Formats: sequence, structure tokens, C-alpha cells
Amino acid sequence: MKITAISLDRLRLPLDPAFAAAWDPVPRQHFDATVVRVHTDEGITGYGSGDTMDGFGSYAGLFIGEDPLRIAQHVRAIETIAFHAGRYWPLEAALWDIAGKACGQPVATLFGGSLQKMPCYASFGEAKGPSERAHAVLAAMAAGFRAGAAAGGARIAGGTADRN
Repeated sequence: MKITAISLDRLRLPLDPAFAAAWDPVPRQHFDATVVRVHTDEGITGYGSGDTMDGFGSYAGLFIGEDPLRIAQHVRAIETIAFHAGRYWPLEAALWDIAGKACGQPVATLFGGSLQKMPCYASFGEAKGPSERAHAVLAAMAAGFRAGAAAGGARIAGGTADRN
């Protein structure tokens, strides 16, 4: 199997109201992401999504014509490119998608399938004061979440919040 093409769909999701991420100095007005499609000569297409992958076009030739299942080789190339240019990890996700489809298995199984179920947790990334955060945590717990994570190093589990 060989990679025949890599296509990128750049998307922008407007955020209204703006998202005041705890790690950003200015509230985000939009969220940019890229959907990566890796096409193969066997008709399998792998999908990944994430960072914008700006500037990737000049590196696509490193992957076209190569076996998509040689993921370790591709990861080394992605890591080298990341040192010089952007973060292209969504490409790796698309390659794992191809591997799962080619094997007829979920990617989780290829990774060892150690979990049959994965518990979800509430994630709190927006900058809020202690009172607002407490209300958000209580609302998440009322909605059935048993754990959570908050920007700034706080851990929320079992109804209590700890600070790292």
C-alpha cells in the first residue's frame, strides 16, 4: 500500500461568546483546526484532525509514495519537520486510522486494547474565579461527571478539588 495524496481542509469555528482560555492573554474569537486526509492506492483513506498544519505542503513529498503503515518512519519525519516548521501530529493520527482500517481493527486494539471502556471527565479551560469554578464543577458533577481537570493545575476527583 502506498500514500497517493494528502489533503488538508482548514476550518475555522467562530466562538461566540469568545473563549477566555486560562493560558491565553486574549480571549479566543475563533478556533482553527485542520482535517487531514491521507489517501492510499488501495482506496483506504485515513483521517486526523488538529493543529492548522500551516506550511505542510512543502513537506508532503516526504510521505507521498511511501507505505502508510511504516508509522515509526513517518513519526521521525514529522518530529524533524516540527523542529523546523509546524506541528503536524494530525498526520500521524490519519496514518493510525489507515492502519486500523487495513487490519479491520479499532486503533485502540492496535495500541493494546487495555481498556474496554474509557471514563470521561469534565475539562475546565476557561479562566474563572473560584466561585464561578466551583459552580461549574458542581454542575458537571450533577451531570454525572466523576472527575475533572482545570487549567492551572487543579485536579477534581470524587467531589473534592486538589491543587498541584
